[in-house]
Amino acid sequence: MGRKNLLSDLLSDAKPAASNAPPAEEGRAPHPTLGGRGVVGAMSRSLERLTAESEAARALADRFANGETVLEIEPSLIDASIVPDRMPGTDEEHEALVESISANGQLVPVLLRPHPSQPARYQTAYGHRRVRALKALGRPVRAVIRKMTDEELVVAQGKENGERKDLSFIERAIYAVTLEDREFKRDTIGSALSVDKTELSRLISVGRAIPRALIEAIGPAPKTGRRRWMELEALLQGKDAIGDLAPLISSQAFRSKDSDARFLAVCAALAPRPQRAEPESWTSADGKAVASIDRKTEKTTLAVNEKVAPGFGEFVVGRLGELYVEYLKGTA
Repeated sequence: MGRKNLLSDLLSDAKPAASNAPPAEEGRAPHPTLGGRGVVGAMSRSLERLTAESEAARALADRFANGETVLEIEPSLIDASIVPDRMPGTDEEHEALVESISANGQLVPVLLRPHPSQPARYQTAYGHRRVRALKALGRPVRAVIRKMTDEELVVAQGKENGERKDLSFIERAIYAVTLEDREFKRDTIGSALSVDKTELSRLISVGRAIPRALIEAIGPAPKTGRRRWMELEALLQGKDAIGDLAPLISSQAFRSKDSDARFLAVCAALAPRPQRAEPESWTSADGKAVASIDRKTEKTTLAVNEKVAPGFGEFVVGRLGELYVEYLKGTA
């Protein structure tokens, strides 16, 4: 309250007090009024209002500082986090989120912090996709603003995504590697991802062993877990992943697949091929090459040379029943 308003309140309270005061006895001074009326009472009430307003403002400031107040922020004032925790989503996912927010509004606020080096701007702790969707809709972003250090930001970012459990294994692996590259301590990274030291080591090992370009070509692969990514890490040992896989990952057929299907295609391309065995030649006691045998994993083919042994093929076919009975006896 300004001084002018305070003096006005004091005067307005003081005037009625003077006009309603009982007449003083002759020769005696009137007793001062110290109750709810008069100048002192007006000052007391004004000070109480000032105190209440000050405490309310302080409480609001505390709530703001602790991130308890949801504000509306223009999307153009919001920058990405210092460390991205997600791989780029598909256009279909973005459009679906835009449609959902358009129909139902923004149900969950995002978490921002004041930009550490650019006044009047903000950095995103989590909610990047919502910010992008609201920007497309031209709507302000409902956000909680919280002062955070870099460490606090990445922990909050990781915790929120961990609780929703919608970050894929490889996204978490990339996030862990990126944080380590930015010289965050492993204790902080583990807290951000809510994992123990062993699991964190696995995440970082896979994130470093598989080339980033290959990971980006595959995408987040939400249905592909740790075991499969570790198998891919093993398949890449001693190979030029990008060079060997370039024809595959650059093909339209590969890019048209969903992320998990692209992962399977890469594994299939890297899987060792069984060496094709040359057909064996079966030679009779008299030195004739009567037949050739082609052995494969799923079938064995016997080819009789009818020029060398006319009718022998038909003879073998006629004996198949007996031969199969003998086979069954031997395997019983």
